[in-house]
Amino acid sequence: MASVPDETLHEVTEIAVIMHRDRGVLLLHSNDRRWHFPDSTLRVGQRWDESLRQAVRSATGIEDLTIGPVLLIQNFGPGEVDVRPQFGVFFLCSTQTTDLLGSISHRWIKDPSELKGMDLFHPLVAYLIDHAQREDLSQPDGPGLIP
Repeated sequence: MASVPDETLHEVTEIAVIMHRDRGVLLLHSNDRRWHFPDSTLRVGQRWDESLRQAVRSATGIEDLTIGPVLLIQNFGPGEVDVRPQFGVFFLCSTQTTDLLGSISHRWIKDPSELKGMDLFHPLVAYLIDHAQREDLSQPDGPGLIP
């Protein structure tokens, strides 16, 4: 098999923009990543949906994640969001869970104005929250949704 030059390789990171009908969009907080969405780096041989579900479950305790349509696919250069170049695939997801398990700091955002003064991991966080809140989640079994 021919080798591939390093400059052509990117990690694929799946990002869950999780909506709850009554609570809003979920953000997690950590000191090194500030306010961010739950995510997962896709590993070779791992199903993309199981990778995302496992990462969300591990970080939040959410068991009923429904993965919906792709909101955005964005590439990031080395050092922009990680040392390695990344392809970020942002999925609109939903949950009925209101109480998160675990000790990670979190916040549900109902209105983009609530983001004022928050130290966001990347400017796309605000854009994606606004975009997600405009989507219709009233059809939980609609096309493109993976329960």
